[in-house]
Amino acid sequence: MQALYTEMKEQGVNVIGIVADGIDNEIGVLNILRKTDVTFENIIPNEEFINDFLNKISAVPTSLLVNSDGEIIAKPIVGSRDKEEYKGIIEEALKNIK
Repeated sequence: MQALYTEMKEQGVNVIGIVADGIDNEIGVLNILRKTDVTFENIIPNEEFINDFLNKISAVPTSLLVNSDGEIIAKPIVGSRDKEEYKGIIEEALKNIK
């Protein structure tokens, strides 16, 4: 995800990670992010976010493409993909919103 973020940020694409298991291990999460040189924003959700959003996710990882208004613009991507697959999905979504 870091490579994808670095490559696509100039096109206005942002990546935000949600560390679903970070609520009880904030220090561990921060250490992993530092060691792996992650520069995109990551959120450690609170209980309300977990109950309202994460509990509706059926598998991890699940990726959502969201526009600047916070609207989901494509169907959720369930499971991991390589950088080129994500890039293709994002570029297709960008064509549909411009």
